[in-house]
Amino acid sequence: MITKMKKLILLMSESAVDVDADLTVLGKLGVVHVSPFQPAKDESIERVDARIKQLENAITILNTYQPGLNATAESGDADDFSTMERGDIRLLEKVLEAENCRQQLERSKTDLTYDLEWFANWGNVSFNDLSQLNQKGVWLRLYLVNDKELMRISGRENIQVVGKLNELNQVVLVSENADEKLDFHEINLPERKLEEVKVQLADTNRELAENNKLLARLSVHANLLVEALAERKRRFDVRNIQYGGVAFDSRIRCWKGFIPENLVEKFTEAAEQHQWGYVISEPTEEEADEVPTLVRTSRWAERVQPVMDFMGLVPGYKELDVSKVFMIFFTFFTGILVGDAAYGLVFLLITFLVHRSQKFVKQIEFSLMYTLSVSILFWGVLTGTYFGAEAIAEIPFLARLRISQLASFGGDSVFTQKFMFLIGAIHLTVGHLQVAWKYSNSVRAIAQLGWVAIIWGLYLIVSQMVLGIAAPEFMVWLFIGGAALVALFSNPGASFLKGMLSSLGNLPLSIINGFSDIISYIRLYAVGLSTVLMAASFNQMAIGDGVSTVASGIGAALILIFGHGLNMILAAMAVLVHGVRLNMLEYAGHAGVEFSGNEYKPFRLNK
Repeated sequence: MITKMKKLILLMSESAVDVDADLTVLGKLGVVHVSPFQPAKDESIERVDARIKQLENAITILNTYQPGLNATAESGDADDFSTMERGDIRLLEKVLEAENCRQQLERSKTDLTYDLEWFANWGNVSFNDLSQLNQKGVWLRLYLVNDKELMRISGRENIQVVGKLNELNQVVLVSENADEKLDFHEINLPERKLEEVKVQLADTNRELAENNKLLARLSVHANLLVEALAERKRRFDVRNIQYGGVAFDSRIRCWKGFIPENLVEKFTEAAEQHQWGYVISEPTEEEADEVPTLVRTSRWAERVQPVMDFMGLVPGYKELDVSKVFMIFFTFFTGILVGDAAYGLVFLLITFLVHRSQKFVKQIEFSLMYTLSVSILFWGVLTGTYFGAEAIAEIPFLARLRISQLASFGGDSVFTQKFMFLIGAIHLTVGHLQVAWKYSNSVRAIAQLGWVAIIWGLYLIVSQMVLGIAAPEFMVWLFIGGAALVALFSNPGASFLKGMLSSLGNLPLSIINGFSDIISYIRLYAVGLSTVLMAASFNQMAIGDGVSTVASGIGAALILIFGHGLNMILAAMAVLVHGVRLNMLEYAGHAGVEFSGNEYKPFRLNK
């Protein structure tokens, strides 16, 4: 059910010390969903946000360094930042400075290593040597060219090939003209001598090692930065709430929010203790879109929450809680859409192995995957589908568990399609009955019963038009009776005639939409059948002509693994596309749920 909310107007002292302390208490209380009057803007927010980014960067840097065996002893020679004033900031600055130094040293090392490799490839020739030749009127230019390019210039006397490097020719152009060049990529010479490069590289490596030791010693104090980060995040959250409120005369600041009805007493006790001003009232109709939604449902129905979170589905405050119906039918649809018992067993095994690697931690995602895997396994047994192999389905023990009319091989397709339409009619009927229960104190509930009659009339006409199953004579009366109830009771109000005409005007289009909604459930049959056919096709590709050699056996195994793996991925995607759609559009449309709500997110600080 959707938890009833109370509207809150909260007043606190505006002094910097009081508001920080009071909002910290409010955040630790964690019950008020704050609706800001204005975007939170202030220089202090920007400063704290910048500091948070620096701290996160510094912590990431230190986490890459594992203190050595002597790190604790060495750290005793270093500063004890925990005892310093603003020690966390000093540590932060030192880490960032050391990291900046490390990056500069790494860049220098890269350049020096490149120069050293150049000398190894071209010889001990320096920039100064070439400058001396230039003074005597001789210019040398170095190039790397491939064999085809070399053929174009091989006849020139001032071209010398001095070696080969990675399949490319090392070419030297000797010229008395300073401007003469070849139309190839020229190789630049290092500006330093070989001896200088070796010395500088050794110095750089030594400085880099010392810098890394410093960062390793500083990593012992990483917890100080973690604590500082937690404090800055608290300040950031508090500042965002603080400046989202409205100040009066620089003395009082006001906020608007919402509290679950069952938590009002907990809030009022804290408010009285800390001398906060507050007004608690019922949200008005105009504020219904602003009221957050908190859904409390049975533990088994909570398993569908990861799917709803993934799709961003939050019912409005005045809408229905559809979690139970969503969970039941989504589980059922998943079984039909995948529909292979062997696939279900694979999903179940994968879920178990992942869950075991997480030491069987209690997570709702694992509960959902176990449930869906069992549903797939169950439907696969009923339809006799095991890796799309008919031979497995004919094993006597498995064949006795199969429902012949629903069987993937040799089943009654007309019966199966009619069954899908029946599921659709039941699904949509549940939606209208939920709306009827919502309006149980209003005549609008009678209109919903009229819609139930129309839904079943549409089911009969769909069965006749699509499957050729003759509709009973009372089908007409379902439409007539249902239309009459919808017209008379959908829009009760001051003007009875006006409401009835409005309902009748919308009725034809609504009936057409209902017809297409029931037709949509045929996708369960079509997608489930495609999964079976793809599995059977891969089986035929792999072992249709038999396995006579080792090579053919390996090839068959690869085809089966790849094919069925791909089929399982496509089936999982079909669940997200079709299984969610039938709940989110068809059912939700008939239940009057637009998922237009915003989730209840109370202002909460970590303890």
